[in-house]
Amino acid sequence: MRNKLVIVTLIILSFTACNLTGQRHRMPTAKDLAKRQTEMMTKSLDLNDQQQNSVSTINLKYAEEFQNLREEAGGDREKMRTLRNDLVNKKNEELAKVLSEEQFERYKELEEERAKEMRNGPRGERGER
Repeated sequence: MRNKLVIVTLIILSFTACNLTGQRHRMPTAKDLAKRQTEMMTKSLDLNDQQQNSVSTINLKYAEEFQNLREEAGGDREKMRTLRNDLVNKKNEELAKVLSEEQFERYKELEEERAKEMRNGPRGERGER
């Protein structure tokens, strides 16, 4: 479940970054994705400076690996899913070492909320549910 949440977050961040720049056809760079995710985590989890630096490094590492994974999978959705799940597990292991137990639990909760939003879509576009 945790794996899917991180994946959904990466996807949401991709679309958010595209919308913010006004360039829907340009995929954001790994650096852009990592920066945006780190900013969100810093605010939501109240990260200290040391945690922020570590989380930024982790986010960049896995954003780059995720982009490489998409190229490596070559459109094979099953292969992409398997490789992506492995990346998400590794990322969560690293984040758990940097974040406090409370912060990591909050992170998982936020990921679940984002996954729900992704499944349901923005209320303005799909109406109240």
